Amino acid sequence: MTFEIVMPRMGLTMEEGTIVSWLKEVGEKVKTGEPLLEIETDKATVEIEAPRDGVVSQILAKKGATLPVGTVIGYLTSEKEFLPTQKKLAPQETTSGKQALPAPTPVLLPTSRDETSKVRASPAARKLARQTGVDLSQVQGSGPSGRVVAWNVEAVKKKPDIAADTPVETPLATPVAHKAAFELGVDLAVVRGSGPGGRVTREDVERAALANAVSQPISAKPSASPTPSAALGPVRPLSRMHKIMAERMVNSFTHAPHFYLHVEADARPLVQLRQALLPKLEERAGVHLTITDLLVKLTAFILEKHRHIIAQWAGDGLRQPEHINIGVASDTPTGLIVPVIKECERLSLVEIARRRTELVEKARTGRLSPEDLELGVFTLTNLGTFNIDFFDAILNPPQAAILAVGRIKERPFTENGRVIAAQTLTLSLSGDHRVFDGAAGARFLGDLVELIENPGLTLG
Repeated sequence: MTFEIVMPRMGLTMEEGTIVSWLKEVGEKVKTGEPLLEIETDKATVEIEAPRDGVVSQILAKKGATLPVGTVIGYLTSEKEFLPTQKKLAPQETTSGKQALPAPTPVLLPTSRDETSKVRASPAARKLARQTGVDLSQVQGSGPSGRVVAWNVEAVKKKPDIAADTPVETPLATPVAHKAAFELGVDLAVVRGSGPGGRVTREDVERAALANAVSQPISAKPSASPTPSAALGPVRPLSRMHKIMAERMVNSFTHAPHFYLHVEADARPLVQLRQALLPKLEERAGVHLTITDLLVKLTAFILEKHRHIIAQWAGDGLRQPEHINIGVASDTPTGLIVPVIKECERLSLVEIARRRTELVEKARTGRLSPEDLELGVFTLTNLGTFNIDFFDAILNPPQAAILAVGRIKERPFTENGRVIAAQTLTLSLSGDHRVFDGAAGARFLGDLVELIENPGLTLG
């Protein structure tokens, strides 16, 4: 019996994933729950486990391929039915000379005549075809092994001539590449694919569109020197995580009306409390307490009183989360990642410190799971360790607030009518004005500052 290995959905917002590596080769046995491959999502790199026992009979998508959720990327065959010769199957040649992904037919069990006569199409494509009256038999498929996907049907709906009786050779390309080509006006037939078997990817289409734009003359006069962009050197490709982060930050900054509130707090009581608790917690609980841990605990305590700060804009209303899940921005070798400490309102200081330590370590070693990154309702980002005195942060959608923390430093401070040098802490609250206004944010910050200056009120 043969089973499909598909691009899994790992998280509510995931639409596609990139294959980082296959951990098993064709012909290798795999047990249920054993790591099979690594997938990079828009948030993290995750190991995917085998759904059942079997032998890897085919790998349709290789390292670097970016594919939509639900796309078939390989096959598992039961050990009894696996044929050793399958290991040597080579990709078939297309009439265009490009290599196509190997068809799954050699490893599938015999099927009935009725089944083989059906058009290979995804459920979404069939549904869209029924709704729009498109004949699937006339649609050129761009999915794995020629499967018709929803975008193919959409393209036929927009350009009926695609479904003409005259056979048209369809370039081997991913569904998202077809969509990008349609939107950018790129002819897939002239795009050189960098994906498995020469398959054209979205990145190939974007590069072709950029090359076309650059090649268009901007004036009648020939340029005597290289363009400024060419003189600056080649463009370094971004990782999928970096690309998605950039897109989300642009979307956040342009769609959420940001406002910023700034305060300075006397940090001496917080520093003294940490110094008093640090040796005790290290000895008794084996955790290293940080200022960030204390701030997470204090923030969660104050958010219980100001739950409107963690509400989220939902278009025609506000969504109110049940738990206070605080994301802690972490610097990693692959960029900024925000793992989430769940249900902080229920956790002790020791539990917060232990959980924060575990998540940061997993983030730095690339072992975070999708669950570690989901359901955050508030973010805390601390650049004090980088000697940053003060900064404003961009909201992490769909969250409506993020707290930016600067370093603790001796600054001029007024106490009892006298100006003294005291350790202070700078805080900046970025808020979504659709969710709460400046006065609500000011009350939240005021209560937080009071607790920072009297932390024993909640940490006893």
